[in-house]
Amino acid sequence: MNTSTPATADELLQALARLDAAMLLVVRRAGRGCGPDAERHLDGASRGLRILLGPDTGQMVNDVLDAARRVLTAADPAAPLLMLTMARQSLAAVVHRHAARATRKVA
Repeated sequence: MNTSTPATADELLQALARLDAAMLLVVRRAGRGCGPDAERHLDGASRGLRILLGPDTGQMVNDVLDAARRVLTAADPAAPLLMLTMARQSLAAVVHRHAARATRKVA
């Protein structure tokens, strides 16, 4: 991950894929608590996207993480899962726009 040059489409999409893998773990563990392993996995998976997207859209990554933690700690995770899905879809749309923009700059 190179922070001195704009992110490439591949870097953005790979970082999103890592976050998606972490979200699968969250869905499987819904309602069972957010232990240290889950916390480390979420933080590690999100770090790359935060760096690549920069401070302007990094808050969207934080919104996804907050929703994921609510899914993990909720007694009834149905509503938090819906919120996680919506936050994740919004983030994915932004990442795909950034990736498309990066592809146009290369072409």
